[in-house]
Amino acid sequence: MLGENNTPNNFKGQDGRYTSGEAMSSLKKVPRLSCDSFSYGAITLLLLTVALFSWFSSQYWLNQRIHLLLQDLQQQSQLVAMAASRELQNHTRTVENIAVALAGLSSTQQLLRNPRMTSRFNEDLQHYSQAFGLEDIWLVDGHGKVFAYGNRLPSSVNQALPLPPGKLTAILKDGSVHRFALDPDTGKPAFYYAFPLTRQKRIVAALIIKTSPNEMTNLVLHINTLVTDSDGVILLADKPEWMLHPLTPLLRKQPQDTLFPLLQGTSPLLPDIQLFGPQRLPIVQYQAEQPEADYRVHAIADAQPVYTLAENKDRLSGLVAVGVTGSLWGLILTVLTLKRNKKYRATMSRANDELVRLNQQLKSLATTDFLTYCPNRRSAETRLQQELANARRYGSPLCILTQDLDYFKHINDQYGHDVGDQVLQHFAKHIREAIRDTDLFARTGGEEFLLILPQTTLQQALPLTQRLLDNISATPLYLVDKTVSISFSGGLIQAHEDETMNELLARADRALYSAKEAGRCRIHTE
Repeated sequence: MLGENNTPNNFKGQDGRYTSGEAMSSLKKVPRLSCDSFSYGAITLLLLTVALFSWFSSQYWLNQRIHLLLQDLQQQSQLVAMAASRELQNHTRTVENIAVALAGLSSTQQLLRNPRMTSRFNEDLQHYSQAFGLEDIWLVDGHGKVFAYGNRLPSSVNQALPLPPGKLTAILKDGSVHRFALDPDTGKPAFYYAFPLTRQKRIVAALIIKTSPNEMTNLVLHINTLVTDSDGVILLADKPEWMLHPLTPLLRKQPQDTLFPLLQGTSPLLPDIQLFGPQRLPIVQYQAEQPEADYRVHAIADAQPVYTLAENKDRLSGLVAVGVTGSLWGLILTVLTLKRNKKYRATMSRANDELVRLNQQLKSLATTDFLTYCPNRRSAETRLQQELANARRYGSPLCILTQDLDYFKHINDQYGHDVGDQVLQHFAKHIREAIRDTDLFARTGGEEFLLILPQTTLQQALPLTQRLLDNISATPLYLVDKTVSISFSGGLIQAHEDETMNELLARADRALYSAKEAGRCRIHTE
């Protein structure tokens, strides 16, 4: 029935509810978010202020974070460098004490008085070398000539103690000499100590001790230690690939000049960070002061996380500003949207109710015959498949009855199709009232019907179906001016084990055709 507007989209259903067309037109009437130009300007100014404040605040806090991280790295580097320096100093004092003890031996004094008496002194040197884990001990005169040794005999004092050419006496006139250098034979770092031996206040010889320093203890993770000589060349390091590289550019020509210096300068991004190696890795370096030694102890901390944070500082600030501004804009939109939510929810609720009702109608149309209100062929086949599966699983009986109205074409031709429709409705109504709740009666064609009888054997189904036939035959359709008799022919079949639906329906059709050929108004089995 059409409404006042005579449009099919605005009609009401039998329950008085609006259809989907009316619901959707109601949705279109919901007002959009309203806001005048002053409000837009105020919101824009507020968002801009919040974005700038978020940007500068995040910049400040990121700078503070970078500063604290650098301080932490510097403190860790200082801790490691000082610990390694103390370890080398302890090693140096141990060697000095050994040298003082050797100088005070009677064999040493006897050798100084008579340079030919070297056997006893050599025994003492070998004993000390083995007892304290020393590599070599030599006794040389002021001209660098070795006249006593502990383990092996060097060719000259310059090989034993890498020194500039000249007399050893002039070098030792101000006291003992410390030297950290490479062993010319092994190429490994070694510590050399030269102690002067005097007689009548004149240096007559020098005691030279060679030893290898222990590896420096790395107290903090990601902190590397290294030791450079007086020229800045790395002689001891945690990583072997750093050995013999100059830490900084050398002031005078050295054999190691073919190797590049590891420190590549200061980072332009953070002045407290230096660039290290060919990859220009960011580091924090601390150098322990050694005023009385010719070596320097350095600690190098990996500053890549801090450097990455500094590189991405502007990007992170931008993300924070966008995030805060976006959150504020979302809050403003939420507040504005809440103003119209009541009307919107009511309209949506009405539209949803109508859509649910229409979906139910569509579902019913898809599974129900529009004329007799019986399940249609698709619904009947789905139910039959389920009952066949249950019969196979549980071994229960199943019967079906295919029905065909007798002389239905004659009824249509004699009385018209309107009467034929009433006959179909009359037939379906009486069959539905006579069957059980567990049975299914469906229209599968024009005048063709199917009755599914679950949990029923053929012997149980025969009297039931015969009673249906008798009731229909005894209940004609009474019209105003005429009476239409109704009967049907049926094919009753019990399902076999492992039988498909098509095979079952084919057997039922054969039984139905047999009933028609035998004179109609009867039920045949296979």
